[in-house]
Amino acid sequence: MLNGMFIEAHIADLHFGAMEPNEQYKILKEQFLDKLYEIPILDIVSICGDIFHHKFMANSNVVYIASYFITQLISICEQKNTTLLILSGTYSHDADQIKLFYPLAEQVKGRVDVRIIEEARFEYVKGKKILCIPELYGKGKTYYENLLFGQGPYDMCIMHGTYVNSVYGKIVPNLDAEREPIFCMNDFNLCLGPIISGHIHQPQCYDKHFYYCGSPYRWQFGDEPTKGFIWLLQDTVSHTYVVKYEEIISDKYITLNLDDLIDNKPEDTISFINNYREKENIKYIRVVFTKSNLANINVIDTYFRNNKFVDIVNNSKNDNVVKTIDEVQEKYNEFEYIYDNNMTAEEKLVRYINDCKGYVMFTTEDLVNILKDL
Repeated sequence: MLNGMFIEAHIADLHFGAMEPNEQYKILKEQFLDKLYEIPILDIVSICGDIFHHKFMANSNVVYIASYFITQLISICEQKNTTLLILSGTYSHDADQIKLFYPLAEQVKGRVDVRIIEEARFEYVKGKKILCIPELYGKGKTYYENLLFGQGPYDMCIMHGTYVNSVYGKIVPNLDAEREPIFCMNDFNLCLGPIISGHIHQPQCYDKHFYYCGSPYRWQFGDEPTKGFIWLLQDTVSHTYVVKYEEIISDKYITLNLDDLIDNKPEDTISFINNYREKENIKYIRVVFTKSNLANINVIDTYFRNNKFVDIVNNSKNDNVVKTIDEVQEKYNEFEYIYDNNMTAEEKLVRYINDCKGYVMFTTEDLVNILKDL
């Protein structure tokens, strides 16, 4: 920090365990950690929630790799006199597991400024006043209004949460929601800089000042947009700032409608799919047919049946078909976890029930205990 000027990096939604954790670390090492190491001045780094994909055993490779990543990040912060802020995210993902990092923070206490944030509060970093809001449930309007309006102006906000219109159905601001609050720009009238958040996996900007980091890589269909993290340059004296999005390259997941080719020879359609994957450097492709030609679809599906990189979907008998990439993405985003092979059936059921209720009704452990008593 020099004369009120801050250089920062903000990342979110790492979701360790959503894919092979060694691959996740490799991407983060080469395209995030190495970039942090190269920059000469770095005042603040934040992880805005959802380090984990769901609850894992402490001896799992997921926990080991995630902890190793945090250790490497702390090492870089030590070299550059950088403050590291780690926020808890969605409960069904982080599941209180950021507590694993308290011993790491304690080991470097006095050498590295590591702050683990599980409750909403203000943090003061080198004179900069930062409002930190992890994802919390059922706190009520008064709780948030005291933070947002009761403690004077602040320089920026980092958080993990829901901005109005960022999630399907979340169209009305509501700080008093039973589950997580829904924020709007009026809630940040005292903020003198940007609001940078995790939770939404696509990088977005709302009302000029609210930024979603997006997730740093892809691991499923319906998640085609750009991935990466945010660089922030902020002058706390003049209250000006610049946000730059740093793209991270990862595997491509593409959903493609090929109705125009359904009546061609199946071998021609197969050739098109293979050539398209190679030309566009696409690792995973989902091909959707909504027009009826069962014979051709069966030939194509049989050809790709044992190819884990190509998924053939026949929606020709469904009147409410999905015809575009955007519609496919909207359809799968809400219930993406149902297709997550890393989650157990019990975890999926608990998340579905909690989402329907709008609050954490019970945990996976609660469900297991209930089933044991039946």
